[in-house]
Amino acid sequence: MSKKENVWNQLLFEKSRQGGFINKNLVILGRKCSGKRSLLDSLAEITKTHKNAIRQKGITPIVDYAFLNLIDLRDPDYNTNARLNVYILEEEGQKYLLPQILNHKNIKNTFVVIALDMQEPWTFMEDLDRWISVLQDMMADLRLSLNELEEMKANVMQYMSQMDGGQAHEGLLKTNLGIPLMVMVNKSDILERDDKGKDWDQKAEIIQFCLRQFCVNYGATLLFTSVKQKINIKVMYEYVLHRLYNMPFETSQHKNLSDFESLFIPLGQDDINIIKSTFTKLANGVIKYEESVPVVQLKKNLVKEELTVEDDQEFFTKLKEKSSQAPATRPILPIQRTVDQQPAQQQPPPPTTDQQPVSARGSQQSKELRDFYDKILTGRNDSQIDQIQQAHQQLQDRMKSRTVTEVQTTTTAARLAPLFNQQDQQKLQRILPKK
Repeated sequence: MSKKENVWNQLLFEKSRQGGFINKNLVILGRKCSGKRSLLDSLAEITKTHKNAIRQKGITPIVDYAFLNLIDLRDPDYNTNARLNVYILEEEGQKYLLPQILNHKNIKNTFVVIALDMQEPWTFMEDLDRWISVLQDMMADLRLSLNELEEMKANVMQYMSQMDGGQAHEGLLKTNLGIPLMVMVNKSDILERDDKGKDWDQKAEIIQFCLRQFCVNYGATLLFTSVKQKINIKVMYEYVLHRLYNMPFETSQHKNLSDFESLFIPLGQDDINIIKSTFTKLANGVIKYEESVPVVQLKKNLVKEELTVEDDQEFFTKLKEKSSQAPATRPILPIQRTVDQQPAQQQPPPPTTDQQPVSARGSQQSKELRDFYDKILTGRNDSQIDQIQQAHQQLQDRMKSRTVTEVQTTTTAARLAPLFNQQDQQKLQRILPKK
């Protein structure tokens, strides 16, 4: 871009700034786990957007929606009072939801990004073909008038002419969709790893060759990013605002055609002739991408799992709460039955100390467990515990002596005498934990 054209864009930006900013749209298309949301997290930091805002649902429950504060990074204190709406699609079937997001009016204020995953480079061309088909169907479903569509295509052509100085480029923009488009390759830091497989340098040339050809044909910008290494994150944001709001952008400072992991080739800065001269051997042959870049399973970074050890005091507190919430166990009383007036049968003798009912033994064990943790948590001394145990033993003795129900023989029914008197009940309430 010439100095004269840069000044002209600056004037256009200042004019739009005086008139106020409006909300515009960023649509990101890409398969799952391709780094889309990690990129948004990084953009949220740059734009001072609260991260919770990028985890919201959109106008449909299937399309993910987020927004970013609109900030001019050259003047971050200036309040634009606008935001960049972000919509994320991961499946081809979601294309039928696009008309709910975009229409013939706001499509003119929309920037589209196709996100690719450098961890799976063999999927690149397949993904690009699929998402281009989705965009073509979307443009057809919008039912734009012929004049509206031609105006959008003319805007793309005009921008490209500004970038290349009006020069004729072979093979450039064979298919003009009429919308600003970017092919973004995420996780470019993988290129620095040593487990990429054999003949990686040759494969890297094939990847770059095919991506650049695709971008030239469809008028797309090519950008490699890495959230981990913070590669081209700000460049991506600034370029999107440049295309949507005419914000000044120094292409010559950011353009990078040599470093593969930080590649950035804006629209108008590449053509078929440049690509052929750069990749002479590849340009003279026929390339089958799927065969040239086969599936290679990269080793995942091993992350040591951190084990969180619970504090002892918290552990014992939880155990005490569980113990106190358990239902208290009481001796099982004999079933009362109506009896006729007959000679009283001999009752079995009360159980001895070694022959406690099962329920009584369970109650005793629960009590001992509660006393143990109660002593640890409350700091009671042994004398206090002994007093509680003595009181409880007295109650247990009374319970044993009354396990056999006193049946008052009448002509109609047997009646059960109360198990505890009022004094007994008060002692139990002081000792046993409340539910």
